[in-house]
Amino acid sequence: MDQVLLQLTKKTDRRRIEDWLSESCRIVLPDPDRPLAGEFDLVIIDNASLNLLREEVKARREKEEPVFLPFLLVTRRRSSAVPVRHLGRVVDDLVFRPLNQKELKARVANLLRMRRWSLDLKKEHDRAMKLAVTDDVSGFQNTRYLHRFLDRLLENPSGPVEVCLVFFDLDNFKALVDQHGHLLGSKALREVAQTVAKVLAEDDRLVRYGGDEFIAILPRQNKDEALAKVARMKQAIDTAAFLQKEGVNAHLTASFGLAAFPEDAGDKRELLARADRCLFRSKTGGKNRITFAELETAAV
Repeated sequence: MDQVLLQLTKKTDRRRIEDWLSESCRIVLPDPDRPLAGEFDLVIIDNASLNLLREEVKARREKEEPVFLPFLLVTRRRSSAVPVRHLGRVVDDLVFRPLNQKELKARVANLLRMRRWSLDLKKEHDRAMKLAVTDDVSGFQNTRYLHRFLDRLLENPSGPVEVCLVFFDLDNFKALVDQHGHLLGSKALREVAQTVAKVLAEDDRLVRYGGDEFIAILPRQNKDEALAKVARMKQAIDTAAFLQKEGVNAHLTASFGLAAFPEDAGDKRELLARADRCLFRSKTGGKNRITFAELETAAV
């Protein structure tokens, strides 16, 4: 049910409007100390309250953007001119005294309908933005997100953030695909991503880089902390059985490469290159191992 805040100084106006709208809306009365705080879908306000709370009204409207939060002004009709100076800037519609029930309900319904459209548009926008940075195979982030997230960390206005980058891919994954097909191969990739994600912290991010290669971004962690986490990631993959529901029970291993910023690299491009080179050394050094960027030392 839509919530309507009544910010009205006249008790007669408040009681009348509450009586007219109570069947279709949930009426909310303001907190004396924080008159525009809380959750609501429409504010009905009068001139006295608007003059007192003008800056708070503007701030609340700006806070809600891009979602539309409507304000309906209860005012008296002036003989000189309609008080349209408020429209669009602080309020969205007017209703004149003496109040008419049918007119008030129509204006409220119209503003609430606009509010719902705005909320629907915001949901669609958020869904589209999420899809734009989500990998459709693993269900985690894609390379577009990778670059945006790293840029935010390394180009932080208050100073770059220490971050470790982990490249890893599955050893001999092609054999699983050749034996069980691409559909089960894709499902196995999703299960691998889910298995690794259980090891990661809330601030960490998992990206599918392409094929069976992934990147884990570990912000605000030094290399020792990251190495301990990578060891847990490796163990989680080593000990899991994938595609159990399909009766495959595949056992997989992975090779890892780790580099840290700013310890091993001065920028994003160098960080990606160092971690990728460490992964390559893990693959060529026998697979199922971790290599980190410190003389590119391997730790099985």
